[in-house]
Amino acid sequence: MTWDELTDDPVVAATRRLGAELTATAAQVERAGVQRADLDRLAALGLHGLGVDAERGGVPASGAVRRRVAELLAGSDPQVWFVWFQHGPVVAMLAASENTALAGRWLPDLCTGSAYAGVAFSHLRSAAPSVRAERVADGYRLTGRQPWCTGWGLLDVVLVGALTEDAEALFVLVPAADGAGLRSTGELSLAAMEATRTVGLQVEDLIVRDEDVVLRLPYADWQEGDDARNANVQPSTFGIGLAALELAAQRAPEVAERLLGGMLATRERAYRLIDEVPPAERVPERLTVRADALLQGMQAATTLVTSRGGAAFGLDDPAQRLLRAASHQLVHAQSQPVRLATLRRLDEWGRLEPVAS
Repeated sequence: MTWDELTDDPVVAATRRLGAELTATAAQVERAGVQRADLDRLAALGLHGLGVDAERGGVPASGAVRRRVAELLAGSDPQVWFVWFQHGPVVAMLAASENTALAGRWLPDLCTGSAYAGVAFSHLRSAAPSVRAERVADGYRLTGRQPWCTGWGLLDVVLVGALTEDAEALFVLVPAADGAGLRSTGELSLAAMEATRTVGLQVEDLIVRDEDVVLRLPYADWQEGDDARNANVQPSTFGIGLAALELAAQRAPEVAERLLGGMLATRERAYRLIDEVPPAERVPERLTVRADALLQGMQAATTLVTSRGGAAFGLDDPAQRLLRAASHQLVHAQSQPVRLATLRRLDEWGRLEPVAS
């Protein structure tokens, strides 16, 4: 399989070299858990500040470059990729924040990897957001439970989302440590991504100052924007699928080549929608394309396992790791529209006529 792209971009080339190193240590990382040193390897290439101007410690990069970096990291070591991925929204939100003092305080260190951040706002995608914010003097009081926070123990700060009394989405930056008002409920036992130090967070009368508010906007506006963003395919889905097909080509070249053609066609369609169509337009099409990519990723990983036979179930074999990573993509950044679109597409795939005997 000879396909690749952006081979002349220095950031992509450096990430590709790092990817080979991450692949070699992925089994060890999966057993020991992601370490800060693993994230520092990415920091050395500037990958924590991609897309941020150099004056604030970042590395300017196009959307295509950022997507390719995400693909390479996810296909090399899904565990390290996932912790890195959680850092990105904090950097992006701070870079766009009107709270320039807060951005000035944290953004340079987050871009260079001197500090690491995670997120705790997935509950905002549910019908009943579970962390609420009450206005108090010079700030907010937050109470509730966030079911997912990845990278606990590696992070310096965490971006917590809450729903205010005025139906606003509130995002605040707080220390990522057990203390007054915030505590971890312990690492979660997960079928995939267990090495990512993912915990639940209990928020109990956490007082946050106005100066630590990153963003506040009407909840309906945030939800509309989040649904539009989430309708797009995550580059990691393609990264995991492409890595699986590259390995599957060693034993099942014809099958892998045919599946590669389908995945690349979906990939091109997905990225054209991102680059050429306004975010709020053609959302049903984006959802269908995302569903196709998810199912193609599972198909690629299943092909790899099948081609590898019993060896695929050894914990040192990449096949089982990529299969579990592909299954994780089914629920990663999932919203109700994404879930329904994926289930609908599964049903459509399942209605294909079986081969006659």
